[in-house]
Amino acid sequence: MNAQGAAVTGPAAWGGSGLVVLGTLVGASTLRPVLETGPWVGVTAVLVLVLALVTAQVRQVTRSRTAPTFWGLAVGLLSLVSVYSGTGTAPGLPVPTPEALDRLVRLARSGVEAIADGRVPVEPVRGIELFVVAGVVLVYLVADLLALGLGRAGLAGLALLGLWLPVILFEREPGPAALALGGIVFVLLLVLTRPRGRAAGTALPRSVGPVLGAAVVVTVAAMVLGPVTAGLPLYGSVRLEGTWGGGVGGGPLRLSTDLDMRSSLSERSGRTLLTYRTDAPTTGPFRMYTMTEFDGREWARGDADGDFSESDGLLWPERTEDVAPDDRVRITVDVGDLDQDRLPVPVEPRTIEAPGIWRYDASRDEVVGVGSTSTRNTSYMIETSPRDLSPDVLRLAGTASPDGLPGPVLDVPQTAFVADIQALADEVTAGAANPYDQALALQSYFRDVTNFRYDTEVPEAQTDDAVWDFLTQRTGYCVQYATAMVVMSRALGIPARMAIGFLPGQPTSTRGEYAISGRQAHAWPELYFEGAGWVRFEPTPAVQTGAPPVYADPFSGQNLTPEEEELGGTAGPAAAPSTAPDASGSQRDDSVGIGSATVPVTAVIGGAGVLVLALAAVTVLLVRRRRARPHEPLGTEEWWAELRARLGARGVTWTDATTPRQVAASIRAAYRSAGDDETPEASLRAVDRLVAAVEDVRYGPLPVEPEPDDLASWVDLAERPLVPLAERPLVTEGADARS
Repeated sequence: MNAQGAAVTGPAAWGGSGLVVLGTLVGASTLRPVLETGPWVGVTAVLVLVLALVTAQVRQVTRSRTAPTFWGLAVGLLSLVSVYSGTGTAPGLPVPTPEALDRLVRLARSGVEAIADGRVPVEPVRGIELFVVAGVVLVYLVADLLALGLGRAGLAGLALLGLWLPVILFEREPGPAALALGGIVFVLLLVLTRPRGRAAGTALPRSVGPVLGAAVVVTVAAMVLGPVTAGLPLYGSVRLEGTWGGGVGGGPLRLSTDLDMRSSLSERSGRTLLTYRTDAPTTGPFRMYTMTEFDGREWARGDADGDFSESDGLLWPERTEDVAPDDRVRITVDVGDLDQDRLPVPVEPRTIEAPGIWRYDASRDEVVGVGSTSTRNTSYMIETSPRDLSPDVLRLAGTASPDGLPGPVLDVPQTAFVADIQALADEVTAGAANPYDQALALQSYFRDVTNFRYDTEVPEAQTDDAVWDFLTQRTGYCVQYATAMVVMSRALGIPARMAIGFLPGQPTSTRGEYAISGRQAHAWPELYFEGAGWVRFEPTPAVQTGAPPVYADPFSGQNLTPEEEELGGTAGPAAAPSTAPDASGSQRDDSVGIGSATVPVTAVIGGAGVLVLALAAVTVLLVRRRRARPHEPLGTEEWWAELRARLGARGVTWTDATTPRQVAASIRAAYRSAGDDETPEASLRAVDRLVAAVEDVRYGPLPVEPEPDDLASWVDLAERPLVPLAERPLVTEGADARS
């Protein structure tokens, strides 16, 4: 039973691949109203074009309906692994190592989280990009198989329609150009794969021009009539949501208050969350949450009851001396798509003028919204009063006792490695005469790129103590660095806590204005000094944070070499945070990552060359095998086309509009005109059987293909009466005897 159409082969395969590529890319372009433009556009286009070249080339050397799809699937999977499993954003070798697959899984999870938290139009973070590119590649391969491999362009249209579903479901406009082009491509695919004879595999049909004109007319008519339907009854009575995840009120980013030391850092939104304006050279980070309880793996908020007061006057746990007006810093903040119940505020003493109902939690130094008060689309004014945090002042300051501070700010998780952490803290701070110098020693230890490597991918757990794992594996991002410094500071008797918020951001084109996105989300430790309060330190390397605060910068005021400046970064809001590994990481400019290992670029080039040569050798072998055996039609339609070609050379021709039975009558008339006294009965029966087979395949509900040998024999017998006696080969009529 044949449930398939004719496969598209020969030169027509290139045209068919072009149509499928165009249909796929047109469908992918309709995603832009629901997904912001990003790298996914270029990556998708390149991968689809590469797959088209692979599948079309394979069709030139094999008759298999599915082999091009398998080759395309293999190339697509290798490409996805190469592009999205590397340790950075640069492609790596397409080797499916456990580490690479683990990174793919983590990236996919981050994509799921981004989809759950996003709203239209979604920021195309790398996790979402993986899903989009993989989905478009899959749609292309399925459409290519259905349309060109199985000759079922109608079903291929359903596959391509999958790319249009997001814009349909979220009621966005795909655009008239996409509608017109998509409709024309689909009609041309139908024409290309319609049932025809052998010529279907060798050239595009002559009717492309008229059909193309009809497709344009129908598509334009549909676009014109579309607006008319808006006036019909019940139009628009069904409304679909334009958001997902947190709903209309959700922003693209929510800061977590339950930080897990074991979790890798998921992709963060690059969309601007807030902007601020100030004439100050630097404002420092903006804190939102304060964490005090750590169990050895996860941070928790601790006691929910805070020390609340009205948000008027100076917002600071302790009163500070009056600051001259000229020394105060004014900051105007405009919050966009950040929906939180805490105001982002600098870490210095401050006053705030903000709309809504806000209260101040002095125990955590947080400005908390009351009821439904939210940061979303809020503008407010801040005036900070800088403290004297010079090294001399901090060296003379002592640390408070636990009884005088809120929360478990001296608690160290009692794991099997608590003694090892204590010993390492003592070793790192040996020679430090006071808590401030101890804090500086810890910060310098973590920021030293020869000791630790910044990486958003966290290695697998080795023990039950996440801090000890970080101290031994020496790889992590801000959460690991800050947590380790907090725990080691507490082990030395210095009260410490974790702060969560944003780095100062980056300057915009407007003078004195800075923008903060989700990529500036950050965590840092704060240590307590009597008379100064909670003081921020920065153990996370400069690759993410820039230089540490001036009071905690050992190189402050010194003349640095260009190499030292590059290592330390630049202070202030202009520092451009990055999520790439630092210069001491395992991936260098002349290498690429495979799992946790690195491979020289020369080896990559050599491996790629070997792969290209192997593919070329396979192609040459398939071509030679194809040329070594003569072409033999396989199905009824192909043998019918073969009969048409042979008889055409004998003067018997017919058009596509001629029915099989009319063809049979023309053949019999040609027999009579040939001058044979008696036409062999076998030839007449062969013509009848060919006609019956063609009618069954074209019109039968359950068509059955005859054996190729039978079809070949029938064609030979049908041609024989028209062949001159001198040219007639010996024909075995055994096939005629079979029923």
